[in-house]
Amino acid sequence: MAITKKPKNHPKFGLGIDWETTGSDWDDPDGSHKKYQGISFGAVVFDADTFEPIETMYRELHFDTDKYKWSKEAEAIHGLSQEHLQKHGVARDEACVDLGELILKYWGPEGKPIFLGHNADFDIKFTNQLLMDHGLPKLKLHHVVLDTSACGFITLGLYKSDMLFERLGFDKRGAHNALEDILMTLETCKIIKGLTSFAMNEFYGESNDL
Repeated sequence: MAITKKPKNHPKFGLGIDWETTGSDWDDPDGSHKKYQGISFGAVVFDADTFEPIETMYRELHFDTDKYKWSKEAEAIHGLSQEHLQKHGVARDEACVDLGELILKYWGPEGKPIFLGHNADFDIKFTNQLLMDHGLPKLKLHHVVLDTSACGFITLGLYKSDMLFERLGFDKRGAHNALEDILMTLETCKIIKGLTSFAMNEFYGESNDL
């Protein structure tokens, strides 16, 4: 039976964020990667029905050498050097204000955005790192979290972003760019939704579009 009505309080917008970091620590007992810093983020506010982007933001941040570690392996992935960040980045508190204002613009102080990411928990943790380092509370989130790592594993058996994005027809990536990555993540959602709509129509004679 086709679903003809959206759930009550259906979200209007979603928030996607991708982080490039100075490293990661998957053995960290609390999973916070707290030894490392987020050094660039790409954010996109998107229509929660169509997955079309509405507003984007990209920031590169100064590296706090006194508090966090730097991994050359991570630098090889994103290509951002400490010298580049010092010259072209912004202060972390400035980036925090910018991101906070973007969230307030669409959700207000009590809103809970649907969060989108590839391995979303990683990006949520580094978003909260930025907020909490500057005296702000953790990001309040909707109970629905969109993770293209899980979607890729379910649909294609692929959970690594490079492999998934190439399989879906995106150009092969060089150095990772946080804004480009989150926009590809958003486009991945559109593709998966389109494939699901096609399959529902082909096999069940109905669409998942409301």
